[in-house]
Amino acid sequence: MLNAVLAGKKRGTGLHSLHVALESAEGAEDVLTASVFERLSYLPEHLLTRVLSELLGEAFGPLQRIDYWPSWYLADGTRVEPDVLLQGSDCTLLVEAKRHDHMHQQLATQLANELLAGWQQNVLSDPCILLTLGGLNDYGEAGRQRLLTELLPFLPDASTGRFRLVCASWQQLYQTLEAHLPPDSPPGCLRLLDDIAKCYAWHGLRTHPMRWLADLRPVTLDNHPGAFATWSLK
Repeated sequence: MLNAVLAGKKRGTGLHSLHVALESAEGAEDVLTASVFERLSYLPEHLLTRVLSELLGEAFGPLQRIDYWPSWYLADGTRVEPDVLLQGSDCTLLVEAKRHDHMHQQLATQLANELLAGWQQNVLSDPCILLTLGGLNDYGEAGRQRLLTELLPFLPDASTGRFRLVCASWQQLYQTLEAHLPPDSPPGCLRLLDDIAKCYAWHGLRTHPMRWLADLRPVTLDNHPGAFATWSLK
């Protein structure tokens, strides 16, 4: 799907109108999520386990099943639709992804409803992992604690031990993946990494932090006498 979209074949993706900017195109967030997680699921099992375990800060895997946009229902009949559910050998990983890395888009009410519906329908392990991907201004511990503080009032009192909240940016996901795919990795894995980098570029996401001139290490030039004797404008 990704290469078809990059080649201009956007019909059916939510981006079929050439006059609609990506920012406002219906379905753009879903295409991003599917493009990235589909490719992650194609990784050799040992690599996927390493990537997810490092991103989450605890062992996860091997992957047994992945579901995109499962439909769950709350007791009052309200339907919720989390983005991705990954079933590992020991626990489940619930992913709620947002389009931007540095914009507050994650909603505590939405996250709470997804957890509640998953528990009520017995599709989440106890405990499970809730990963918010993108949609925050701060991905450090302070930002995670703020979101957790917003989330807990919408959950039953005994819920704190039933899940662990992890907050990560799309950029952190890419860098974690890149760290486990060095240049001598199998060609197919490197093509997969390149596909994800193209997907990030298409959606305006950065794969790496910005580097400022003031942060660059100085380069020492060899300016001994005669070093530029052969230099010419020609």
